[in-house]
Amino acid sequence: MITNSIIAQIFGAAGIAAFIMLYQFNSMKKVLKTKMVMDVLWAMHYLLLGATSAFAVNAICLVREFVFINDDKKIFKSRIWLWIFIAFNIVSAILTWKGYFSILPAMTSTLATISFKQKSVKVARVIGITNNVMMFTYDIFVGSYMGLIAESLAFLAVVVAIFRNKSQKAE
Repeated sequence: MITNSIIAQIFGAAGIAAFIMLYQFNSMKKVLKTKMVMDVLWAMHYLLLGATSAFAVNAICLVREFVFINDDKKIFKSRIWLWIFIAFNIVSAILTWKGYFSILPAMTSTLATISFKQKSVKVARVIGITNNVMMFTYDIFVGSYMGLIAESLAFLAVVVAIFRNKSQKAE
């Protein structure tokens, strides 16, 4: 159990690096590719902690980012994908229920799904702040120390990105 916790923290530390970089790009494709790396790292982190709600959502998010990156292909253009991923998030919250806090990862993923699908980096940053607060709360419940650090740092990174990119045109 201690070994799992240590390994989980290592995955979490790597996830922190990806998390901070996430909102620094002005290209939605770059944001989504970085998010895919982050999804794998955080899925492993939460799996090793036994935090099944966050693990399930990160696994769903990995597929979601793949679909959204490739939405120039006919099969991935449909808006039905938005609803498919929202449904997956709801089902994951039900299947991994351990208390009211279990819904927080599904809520954050749903908001992120909406923001990534509409392709506005500015909106994604604002939703990112909301998601940071919800996941910070979840991390308290599951004992994810790296998650607490990541959410704090990501919150700051989003705020910096908002001010840094205020005068730049987003792609």
